[in-house]
Amino acid sequence: MKNLRKILPVALMAMTLCSCGGGVDVTNKHLPTDDPSKEVVIQFWHCMGHDKSENLGKIVKKFNEQYAGKYRVEATAPEKTYDKLHETVMTRISTGEVPALCMGYPDSFSMYITKNLETSHIYKLDNFFNDENYGYSAQEKADFVDAYLEEGSHYQFDGIWSVPMYKSTEIMYYNANYFCGDNPETEQKVAKDTSLDAAKKTAYMNALADVQNATAYATDEQLATLKSAVNAVGGYTYEVPVTWAQLEAVSRAVIANRAAQGIINPNFYPFGYDSDANLLISQMAQLGIPYTVNNEESRKNTDKHFAFNNQQAKDLVQSIIDLHREKIMTTKGLLGGKYTNEAFTSLESIMSIGSTGGSSYNVSGNFKVKLAPVPYKGNTPKYIQQGPSICFFDNDDDYIHKGAWLFYKMMAETENNAALALENSYDPVRKSSYETTNYENWIAKHDLDLKYDIPYTTAQIKQYYMTSEVFIGSSEARNQLDDIIKNIVNGGMTIDQAFSTAYNRACDAAK
Repeated sequence: MKNLRKILPVALMAMTLCSCGGGVDVTNKHLPTDDPSKEVVIQFWHCMGHDKSENLGKIVKKFNEQYAGKYRVEATAPEKTYDKLHETVMTRISTGEVPALCMGYPDSFSMYITKNLETSHIYKLDNFFNDENYGYSAQEKADFVDAYLEEGSHYQFDGIWSVPMYKSTEIMYYNANYFCGDNPETEQKVAKDTSLDAAKKTAYMNALADVQNATAYATDEQLATLKSAVNAVGGYTYEVPVTWAQLEAVSRAVIANRAAQGIINPNFYPFGYDSDANLLISQMAQLGIPYTVNNEESRKNTDKHFAFNNQQAKDLVQSIIDLHREKIMTTKGLLGGKYTNEAFTSLESIMSIGSTGGSSYNVSGNFKVKLAPVPYKGNTPKYIQQGPSICFFDNDDDYIHKGAWLFYKMMAETENNAALALENSYDPVRKSSYETTNYENWIAKHDLDLKYDIPYTTAQIKQYYMTSEVFIGSSEARNQLDDIIKNIVNGGMTIDQAFSTAYNRACDAAK
């Protein structure tokens, strides 16, 4: 779709991203009561791979059949990652070519809004939500998962600027075999201990063989039998941690037990964290440490958006660095950008914390992978809310806007959204989706495969989801937090230098 609004010179676009406003009021758009006299094309841009978009294709087909001759959706993936899709959108904005709606993340959407409502490329959705003909009733609004819907109101301007597509969070993947005793420290101990009761040792060897020879993953029953047999011979089993303190204690026990049996691997860390930024942001929230601010004062003085340059945050970073130097944990940043799931699946760690959306990368044919909520620090569980939302671009055509809104509503329908989300290892955005037969049948198989276990586990923690405020520069704040730990450990910076650098770069991005 061509955005026909006036394009300002490149130099000015660099200041305001793309000043295509032309005085158009993006905060007060309404849906037409009639339909177009000829078919209108609705461009939907996404970054879903072919193997993840089967149900999206079904929804598109259903929509196009229902609205034939009026609206036709064309769903395309110009890029394969969110970052690349965002870059493409920014490039197309500068030429005036934008889709009707696009999947992405709020940090990107805040840049499409720009710093001035008059130059926003996406429009406010309050009137669409409240439209008497095509909006949502109070009961329907209440059917959205609260945290998912509220995310659309956390921007630099009041109102609803995006809607949820489907959502994910962080989860802890753990090596269930290892925790139940299928680990080198137990094997070494049993091999060296000549005083073991023969019957108990035989039971252990048989249970271990049953687990290791399982055609797929070992079952929960097989693992429970192994754990009992391991305990009987004085081997090593571990409890899955719930809190951060327990995570540290389990990790230290693993290291001590391996050392006692002479097992040395300089690349082994009990657990890894895939996102340095998420680690810091979530723990800062759990501990009540300021991160970012989005209020009237910070909008006037953008430096005040960034509150993370404080002693509490520095102490937190120091504690994480200490754990790394103790060989307790590592992060993607400390591994030079290598995802921690690679260490997890290659048996160089036993726990990996990452997105539920990346579950396929944590699968291993060597052991059964199970899930648990990310161990939390402090007294309050808080988990990063992730997953794509959808924004609507101003195409200067109310029929395009209406078609885009109707298509979103179809994607967000109870059954459709459940199918769309589950296919991608994400959570639906409607509460009623969790009561569908499709969803219930899916999670009933949670002990069979990782993809079924994700919604089963995340259903228990939704009340603890959190989001951060979004504004121009908020994405850079995340980028800078992602670099702080590695800048200290691998880059030679002091903690004060790393925080000052991060703060100054975030402030520059917000100007």
